[in-house]
Amino acid sequence: MKTTVVIPDVQLPYHSALMLTKIFRVIEDIQPNAVFQVGDLIDFPQVSRWSKGNAGEYATTLQEHIGRVKEEFFAPLREAAPKAALTWLAGNHDDRISDFVNQYAYPLKALDALSMENLFDLEEFGVEYVKGPVRVGTNTLAIHGHEPGGYSAQPQAWDLKFLKRYGTDKNVIFGHTHQPFLTSSAYGYAGKVKPRWVMNVGSIMNPEDAHYIKDGAVSWTQSFAILRDDGKRCFPELITANAGFFYAEGRRY
Repeated sequence: MKTTVVIPDVQLPYHSALMLTKIFRVIEDIQPNAVFQVGDLIDFPQVSRWSKGNAGEYATTLQEHIGRVKEEFFAPLREAAPKAALTWLAGNHDDRISDFVNQYAYPLKALDALSMENLFDLEEFGVEYVKGPVRVGTNTLAIHGHEPGGYSAQPQAWDLKFLKRYGTDKNVIFGHTHQPFLTSSAYGYAGKVKPRWVMNVGSIMNPEDAHYIKDGAVSWTQSFAILRDDGKRCFPELITANAGFFYAEGRRY
């Protein structure tokens, strides 16, 4: 049985440090085979298109935020799971560096120093940086959620989008919307049906730090997931937090 802990959107530095610490404790306790971060690990507000024309465009905190990802995410994660395979999936916020270079400084695109691997010292931490879709388990794909384009407000709409794109035999796990859910369905006939599920792992972003949400009213629930794969099928577990705590493996964190 292979166990994978799936960490949702973090968007450091606008994350809940408490939730991140608790997820690291779960990882340390269960020692999964793999840890998969589903994208938007860092927010990169300094190079966001939303910062153009305002004070954020001139912020000098880019290196500080990159350093914090290494110090507050990768270092404690690797300490908690010294043997686990670590994967970081590219999200639309993670892409902001390359998007900025492509639009405003294309000649810099050739600089190896600006690759995500070099900016975040990923080799040092043993982290693989990948683009979705990527296989994370038996018949199970992971994407961040921005890859297909468009946006859906309802779980059923996401389910249909992925069904058309990836087929009836693929489970899909994603993030992007900060709204966790788990849906299931089955396909087949004559009693021979195969279940399929779609899971959004949500986020651990702190709504109070999402300054673009004027009144702090968002339909986000802090959460993460655990996948168990027996080699023939993949079983999802969505774990949601309430009042700053959650239960995993029968234990309160």
